[in-house]
Amino acid sequence: MIKRIILFIAVSYCFAAKAQQPLSTAIKTQAIDMGKALINNDIASFQKYMHPDVIEASGGAEKIKSMMDTAFKMFKTFGGQIKKITYGNPGEIVSHKKELQSVFPQSTEVSTSFAEITLESTFIAISYDKGKNWYFIDANMYKSALLKDKLPELSPKLIIPPQSQPKIIPKQQQ
Repeated sequence: MIKRIILFIAVSYCFAAKAQQPLSTAIKTQAIDMGKALINNDIASFQKYMHPDVIEASGGAEKIKSMMDTAFKMFKTFGGQIKKITYGNPGEIVSHKKELQSVFPQSTEVSTSFAEITLESTFIAISYDKGKNWYFIDANMYKSALLKDKLPELSPKLIIPPQSQPKIIPKQQQ
């Protein structure tokens, strides 16, 4: 009898782990699409992945588009280029208040005329449709307390690590 119970628990655990895998793949695939949109300055595609509350708090989609266009022009004027964006694997996917939520790391490598910069971020992934579509929020954009105020539906199970300092390697002046 004990062997059957142990076997049942082991099989149940394996099925639960397999169920998380497609959701993790969807998060990572959609995050990669969001990153490609950012690199290509495709703001319309990028906004598909922005959390609706963040869009609203920022003044709406048109205002965000205008701000991003201006930021990209300034960035390029000073020799800025996003070289690479990479994503780590999502953490545990939790179900909270009819949502699926997770966190995952992102690393962005930026080149400017004066330095090579690596930025490490933690992103929050939220799905309202059982994992088909994901919205992303850069947790480093807000302090933890402010993040909980802006998004009170966040699960207390989500572990958001403290923000790390950017790594800056100055370029040699010629």
